[in-house]
Amino acid sequence: MRRWGLIPLVVVLLTGCGGVTRSVRLETGRGAPIVVTPSAGGTPVEVDEEDFEEAVAVLARAVRPASRPQEEARRLWQVEPRSGSYLYDPRSRRITPLGPDEHLEGDASSADVELTRAYLRWCERTGRPGDCLRLLLEGPTVNGDGRYALAMALAQGAVLEEMLDAFKDMADPQAMLTTVLWTWTTYMVLLAVPEPFSKGLAAVMTATLIAYVGVDTFWNLIVGFKQLVEAADRATTFGALREAGERYGKVMGRNAARAFALLATAAIGSTAPGLAAKVPRLPGAALATVQAESQLSLRFAAVGSVETVAVSAGTVTVALAPGAVAMAANGGGPTPPVGAPRGWGSFSGFKKALGPAGPGKEWHHIVEQTPGNVQRFGPQALHNTENVIPLDKGVHARVSQFYSSIRRNLTGSGGLTVRQWLSTQSYEAQRDFGLRAIENVSKGLWQ
Repeated sequence: MRRWGLIPLVVVLLTGCGGVTRSVRLETGRGAPIVVTPSAGGTPVEVDEEDFEEAVAVLARAVRPASRPQEEARRLWQVEPRSGSYLYDPRSRRITPLGPDEHLEGDASSADVELTRAYLRWCERTGRPGDCLRLLLEGPTVNGDGRYALAMALAQGAVLEEMLDAFKDMADPQAMLTTVLWTWTTYMVLLAVPEPFSKGLAAVMTATLIAYVGVDTFWNLIVGFKQLVEAADRATTFGALREAGERYGKVMGRNAARAFALLATAAIGSTAPGLAAKVPRLPGAALATVQAESQLSLRFAAVGSVETVAVSAGTVTVALAPGAVAMAANGGGPTPPVGAPRGWGSFSGFKKALGPAGPGKEWHHIVEQTPGNVQRFGPQALHNTENVIPLDKGVHARVSQFYSSIRRNLTGSGGLTVRQWLSTQSYEAQRDFGLRAIENVSKGLWQ
């Protein structure tokens, strides 16, 4: 018998950044797939520290921390274990994983043992003595996916500290943190196989993540994680593992890390529809709506209809359920959606069905609910899940103020307000302008 520390994860890097034109292929089940080239400038949605901590605290209160977070994360993402102790029968050539509490004695290398000791000393130094990240529940040393989880923790220590602050009122903040960390890491492991393919909950997570960070950043996160996997597998010291984590932390950046942590927390214990229902009320959802259209040509209201996402060199393929809301690039403007969003005959009916927009948020009509628009387009075109989104109260107030101002440089008129100028245009033109207004006002470009 012998020990197999880790069945090697085959690492094949997707085509790198240089000279590759990214494309998104939407499969709607109706006719030929829609192929689009994402617009330039897709960047991670900014989520400030206060909004981030408030949101993860609210999400965490709805779930129970896992006692075995790695095992629970595998179950959530339907990922097979690839690490731990294995028995090998040379006659049958069968590999049998041992149980979670079964280990082979005397087979850990001195490097593995020293790295594990260094990890435990790190936990002690950070004020969380013992196996603080639950890396030793399936083996006596830090190995396999545990190395990746530790590297991720080292990569985004500041964001993990923000989460601990958010979880401070929970009975066991550290248990909640490790549950999120393992959920986050295991999802990345799922993407680290050649030609990543996700379905169900993972597909909704992937589409939402792309809406938050943009196609190019998403690509860089996959490539960077593959490099982290290779470096972590080679690392023989805690210092080498720290270097691998810090390199990946620079690739990810603070905004993408917060988006990742936010979505990982929302995913815990969720189904695909459950995660999709939480997304519109997360911080940054309004800007993610803009980015979903510019990067994926996907109406954000349709994220729950994403059935699968496949990533290959140069292309992200998104398969939607029949009747999902999609839009195709056509001279830079959207075409009428496939299917229809859920609508109401009045704004009060909308609010009665969906409830409040969320803490610190207000419902915002992308195409405004002016009397003229109601008469031209009908109430259900305005009071629906595609046009009404939750928006931060401060941003909402600034957008409304902007619409009431005169902007000759944008409208060409010195006498009409933005609202008056916009009211004469088509629904799609108003929607396109409305999405740009949210993005530019949020970023301080339009004041």
